[in-house]
Amino acid sequence: MDSTPLRVLFLTPYFRPYLGGIERAIEQLSFQMQRSAAVEAVGVLTTKYSFPRRPEPTWDDRETTPEGISIYRLSGFPRRSLPIYSVPLVWFSPLRIKRYLDEFKPNVIHFVGDGWFWGHFWAWFWYRGRARFVFTPSFHTLPITRWWLKPINTFLCHKADRVVALTSLEAESVRRAYRTGKDKLGVIGWGASIGKKCTPATVHDDQRSDDGLKSGPLTILCVGRLGSHKGQRWLLDIYLMARAEFERPVRLVLVGRDEGATAGIERFIAQNNLQGEVIVTGEVSDSELDEWYAEADLFTLFSRYEAFGLVFLEAMAHGAPVLTHDVGANREVLSQGAVVVPRFNGAAAAHELVRLVNDDVARRELGQQAQRYALSEFTWPVVAEKYLEVYQQSRPAA
Repeated sequence: MDSTPLRVLFLTPYFRPYLGGIERAIEQLSFQMQRSAAVEAVGVLTTKYSFPRRPEPTWDDRETTPEGISIYRLSGFPRRSLPIYSVPLVWFSPLRIKRYLDEFKPNVIHFVGDGWFWGHFWAWFWYRGRARFVFTPSFHTLPITRWWLKPINTFLCHKADRVVALTSLEAESVRRAYRTGKDKLGVIGWGASIGKKCTPATVHDDQRSDDGLKSGPLTILCVGRLGSHKGQRWLLDIYLMARAEFERPVRLVLVGRDEGATAGIERFIAQNNLQGEVIVTGEVSDSELDEWYAEADLFTLFSRYEAFGLVFLEAMAHGAPVLTHDVGANREVLSQGAVVVPRFNGAAAAHELVRLVNDDVARRELGQQAQRYALSEFTWPVVAEKYLEVYQQSRPAA
């Protein structure tokens, strides 16, 4: 093992103030790593764009968060990116990238997610032989229109010292698609954030009525960007199918920033007289999200694909059982505390939604199982320790 103090630099095209799944993972890893005596500094190299591809030229070039994370931001040219990919496809100065690298002096550079090939390539170009490179891809089957990503990801997998997939399913896909050798390929999942409201999976006594049931409507929570990918519109159809069989008041809460679907969702709510029953919060703060997780009796999300599904585990850590379907790694990750129905099977999804709303005992037992599973198998201290072992391995950079 190499005993040199670690200076870890994460690369991602988006970071604070935007915090999606990958960005929350980077932040939580940073918090945990800073507690280790093996780590000297943690930084993030990112862009002056908010998701997706929105230029933010007034953001500072450099920032240090209250927790001590050094953030380095790159301006792109032209500012407006072509809307053909989730990463800003613009030119970033190679010399500015080198300047930031020389300023931070990383000995570990961790690419989190794929697609930002400009940042990845120049970081490797300038610091090959000086830093170890770790690549955590977020694997998706690439459509024919994005064939050009495959050779780029293949290049990154071959140049990285270690490639760390989030699941065994993803690892096998990465190995086949990018011809990654088994000797450098590993699996480390994300962790579940444990907020202040994360308490054992029971409701407080002052929330129960005399018959033992929770007072007020049962809360079904869905967290994810409001767009076609996260499937909120499909969820609303399922909710409408199921609600006639609900034996109690229910509210469905959709949390997430607008990605083009909010207007259609609000029309659906108005057309079906669901005002006050289906709530669209928009983007919320970390503390507000923690409040919603704590309030949830059931968590449901029907994305088109999930490489890992961080929000599932965050909800489970708060004691909320999960209802979803069999896409991506859901079946592998959600082995306990969740009901996983066949992919986009509306009848099965509606049936399970009715069952979990009406059967208090089954729902509470599933929620308790979910919390035990999330807090025992997926915590950020455990994940950070696994990555520190990867970082400290003495294999030389390629």
